[in-house]
Amino acid sequence: MTETTISQPLPDGYWVQSFNLTTGSERKRLPDLIAYGLGFKGSRSTIRLYLNPRNDGEARESGWKVCEVASLDFPIACIPADLNGNGFNDIIICDNYGPSMNDLWEPGPPNFGGRVIWLKNPCTSQNPDPIGQPFWEQHEIGFSTGMHRQVHMFSFVKTCLQFAVGHFSRTDVLQVMGCPIIARSGDFTSPAPVLLFTPTYEPPNPDPQSWREEIPYPDSFRLIHDMKLLPGTNGGLDMILVAGQEGIVLLWFDIANESWCHSIVGSGIPPPTAGEYKFWGSGGLEVCRVGDDPVGYIAAVEAFHGRYVSVYTKRAGAPAGAEALKDGSNWTRHIVKDFGLASEDGTTGPLHHTMAVPNSNSTTESFGVAAMGVSKPRDSKTPFHPRFIAENDSVLESKQGVFLYTPTDLSAGTFSEERISAESAGRIAVDDYSGTGFKDVASVSYYVPHYLTLPDVPSLRINTIGDRHKRFTAERLDDKVLIKIPRPSLLSSDALPTLPFWQLAGKNLAIVVLPHGQTHTLDPTIVAMKVIYGEVIVTDTNGGNRSVRRIAPPAKQSGTTLIPTPARVMCENKTGAVFIAVANDGSSVQPPFNSMSNVVSRSALPHTDDISPEVASLGFPFHKVQDLPWASNGAWNDFEFYNAFGFHVYFNDDPMDRICHIQAWTLGLGETRADLHDGTGTSFSEIHYCLSNGGGEGGMLWFPDDFEPGPDFLEEEMNPEWVTNNTERLVVPDFEEHGPLWKVRPDTEVTPMLLKNGAVDYPYHGWLSSRFGQYGRPPTDIPPPNQRFDVWLAFEFPLYWFQW
Repeated sequence: MTETTISQPLPDGYWVQSFNLTTGSERKRLPDLIAYGLGFKGSRSTIRLYLNPRNDGEARESGWKVCEVASLDFPIACIPADLNGNGFNDIIICDNYGPSMNDLWEPGPPNFGGRVIWLKNPCTSQNPDPIGQPFWEQHEIGFSTGMHRQVHMFSFVKTCLQFAVGHFSRTDVLQVMGCPIIARSGDFTSPAPVLLFTPTYEPPNPDPQSWREEIPYPDSFRLIHDMKLLPGTNGGLDMILVAGQEGIVLLWFDIANESWCHSIVGSGIPPPTAGEYKFWGSGGLEVCRVGDDPVGYIAAVEAFHGRYVSVYTKRAGAPAGAEALKDGSNWTRHIVKDFGLASEDGTTGPLHHTMAVPNSNSTTESFGVAAMGVSKPRDSKTPFHPRFIAENDSVLESKQGVFLYTPTDLSAGTFSEERISAESAGRIAVDDYSGTGFKDVASVSYYVPHYLTLPDVPSLRINTIGDRHKRFTAERLDDKVLIKIPRPSLLSSDALPTLPFWQLAGKNLAIVVLPHGQTHTLDPTIVAMKVIYGEVIVTDTNGGNRSVRRIAPPAKQSGTTLIPTPARVMCENKTGAVFIAVANDGSSVQPPFNSMSNVVSRSALPHTDDISPEVASLGFPFHKVQDLPWASNGAWNDFEFYNAFGFHVYFNDDPMDRICHIQAWTLGLGETRADLHDGTGTSFSEIHYCLSNGGGEGGMLWFPDDFEPGPDFLEEEMNPEWVTNNTERLVVPDFEEHGPLWKVRPDTEVTPMLLKNGAVDYPYHGWLSSRFGQYGRPPTDIPPPNQRFDVWLAFEFPLYWFQW
């Protein structure tokens, strides 16, 4: 568990939101963050966009750059949406809330309270960087003369505390649903309307030109403090869950009857009988997945600024999905934890927000809770309410932070608790900020003057959660890199963690961890796969062309690694599998290569919380073998023979469990100094994988098992006639690999024989390039346009991988 501070000190803190600057896969980025506070009376709040440094390959160490988007009075909720279809998300936000719930700004002059606006993203495909841009253009949603009259007719303050964007009553445009928390200043009992805003477009202008306001629910709900969108769950339209004084309530548009409906899922905390507390019902909610059911259970914090962590679980036999929400009898409420009271008057608790947190090793989601914390009495004459349980600093401190709850027995409503941050938290935003394939939790301090301010400096931070054994890590080992990967048996079947690691010879290489039991469709850019652990079943998307891929073909044979595009893969063995995905790299020179300057070799490792910029930015250049320390005897002088140092790959949960070592080699035409050796002292089993067979005839050669070199061996191995008469040869074409060349134990397929020192027993062997013997020794008279380099990978496996 790691916590990374993004920004501190903040002037105040209230809202944090995951924000995708762009939409669409062609401009895929890791998520950025929006964060801000409410501001103060007489001091506006600055809406800040924090840009994820992992999206900037040239500035991985620069930290999270800050872009100021707007300066607003008392902003509350925001949500992203692309309102003009240009591929860049805009921001919908409400402001002009007022200093407090007892001092809300009224609509109209002078403060125009409860304003709803959208901020137009200034980025374009020509200039996609928001840094250096002016404040984003403000466009009003919730105000016009007609809306003012409608507001006055219903006599409420239109201050939306929560938003949702979706298709609520029509599918052709995005609509905005807003929920004011109360009807007017200090009125905590009257219902407040739920608002729906629908944009009108006037082509060719792509921006919304006006907004039509509807009031689906004029007087049904009070104190709505949270909303959850349920996309496409209503015949193509979206439904909404809200948390307020009526409890947790489902809202939807009845398409057949053209009317708005609602159903109470659960009532939350019951109304008090003798003034025990000020608020009841529910205050925050999240829908959590259980296996294949996207609406498996509901997490809640109750009530408004409440004290209880609760869950609502489904009864046995209830429908899967959102349909179960239309009948409250399908749900049972369980109290998971009581945080106690947090205010001096004994009316509220410390809890403010909740979000689902996917698990790396389960398809049942956990959930996180943001706890604001507790302030001490302002002076000794202002005692806490007698029911307030905090008695010392440690108890006070235990009521703030971010808490993670994971089901242990869902039917009984029991959960484990883990505190992942000790800092005050007003809200959390769950997303993959670190690029690991797993979700991280961003949080912002709750720091609102005249309501709650704590001694700690307000901050914005990210907690990377989960077991490091289930994530990719990398560290430098001299000129190589040690990569540690998740063990597939520890992951859920629907996981497919992937780590790009090497851009090599016109190809992009990535490590893919494949758990047991579920079929995955690979990206269509992946053209081949090299298995390095376990077995993988490969088919086309229709289930045809089935093949089983292992870590090597049969002994002394060559086998293809090409796969259908796109391919489907699965692993039937419970231990899972690991493979290298090979994809074409459109940004690099493609083979055949007539110059080593065209053979690109560089790191493709991402910069994540577990992979430092130093490691991610390492180069992996090819070195001429004659310049390497182990080649100082001059045997390789003037040969076009090159080596790129590579990677050690281990499992993350066992420092001794090595998967393989990977390095790259190249050899020019007419050569064999790759070299002919017997591997004496080699404690690994080596497989070669060809990325580019330059002349089409390159591959492995080996001598008989009983061959012993004579005193003239170094000369004889350069004689093509002698080599042909004394060796066997196996051409290894592009995207093929050869099987074991070591001496195999009798009555086994691939199990290696060992020398007395425990090393693998090899015959003399080596790589032989195309047109061997047609040029000089070493070949020095090949014009560059005629040169063709072989490029291959050497995989060095522990000998115990080959025991069959």
